Amino acid sequence: MLNSLVLTRKLIQTKYPSFEYTVFDSSPVTPMARPLNECKLALLTTGGLHLKTDMPFDTKFLEGDCSYRLLPGDVRHEDIMVTHESYDHKFINEDLNCVFPIDRMKEYVEEGKLKSLSGEHYSFMGHIYVTGPLLENAAKVGRRLKELGVDIAFLTPT
Repeated sequence: MLNSLVLTRKLIQTKYPSFEYTVFDSSPVTPMARPLNECKLALLTTGGLHLKTDMPFDTKFLEGDCSYRLLPGDVRHEDIMVTHESYDHKFINEDLNCVFPIDRMKEYVEEGKLKSLSGEHYSFMGHIYVTGPLLENAAKVGRRLKELGVDIAFLTPT
């Protein structure tokens, strides 16, 4: 693990030398207020997914595109595309659920394991070097999910 972090740091610093690399040893945890079968869930991904009708993420912006895209709850796989150059799309092209598990979550709702899914899900880009605008946009999305009564945000990082 440490070797891969050192390698990643070197690769990032070659492309964007001023990037301040941070390793988090722990993450804040918010205990669940109710059982899963009483919760509404929204999906979040850093996979660079967007609707084919939306403007693609800007993969040429050196500091990283900190914007986000809304993915509606009734989205179909054929309506989504990936605009992200920092990972292999092979598995996503075979099964979108590996990065955006909407079908699995719908099954959990049908089985009564989740109460419901949000009508809105969100996609961000990964591979961001200047994170200030990303944090601002993440807070906006968080507020919107709270307005929608979302209890759980399920993040699929890439």
